Amino acid sequence: MTGRRRYTPADWPAVCRIHDAARPLELAAGGVDARAFRPMAEVAEADEFFDSQTLVATSEHGEIVGFVSWNADKVTWLYVDPAHHRRGIGRALLAEAIARIGPQAWTNCVGGNAAALALYQSAGMELVFERPSDVEGYACTGCRVALATSRMRHPAARRER
Repeated sequence: MTGRRRYTPADWPAVCRIHDAARPLELAAGGVDARAFRPMAEVAEADEFFDSQTLVATSEHGEIVGFVSWNADKVTWLYVDPAHHRRGIGRALLAEAIARIGPQAWTNCVGGNAAALALYQSAGMELVFERPSDVEGYACTGCRVALATSRMRHPAARRER
């Protein structure tokens, strides 16, 4: 990765491509039925993409290789093109998002996804809880992770919009 910049509407096809390639891997890592997958174009609005601020990561050739989004204090999206995994892109994007969000940063993720949990923990987030949940009606374990300074660090805390 050579750069990060604000998302523009022209980035939409690349963001969809990255999500649609990475999301099935995320679901599989969490033991979620593959039928839970929905393309970015179908879930973006309901899952706050258009209400969120977004940064994209670019390669040395200007190709978008990842993105992170946040709405207020919640990290809403974080995906890296699988061809670019394990190169520090997700870590850099998450660090930038947390720097912009501040001490209240938190997110939800699929439990059982050890790589995602390790990434969040490496950024200073702590596992708040794991509990039964679902993705598109398919059972999974849901997790909340939050900075120690976040009010969402408390299991009973609810999101304020």
